[in-house]
Amino acid sequence: MPDNWGFVAAAYTLAAVILGGYWRMLVRKERALTALVRDDHTSRSRHPSRPGHPRPEPASRPPLP
Repeated sequence: MPDNWGFVAAAYTLAAVILGGYWRMLVRKERALTALVRDDHTSRSRHPSRPGHPRPEPASRPPLP
């Protein structure tokens, strides 16, 4: 049994390195998404949206047959 402790320590170290890398990747994605949402939100607040074509008033349209 004492011969296996090196493999156990290596497995735990490898798992910690992999999980740490995955955690860093998730943090980077979260920051990028937050920056994207923040940029999108600020650009919308500066430019009000306008419809492409104005809608006609209901009374100005001819009735359907």
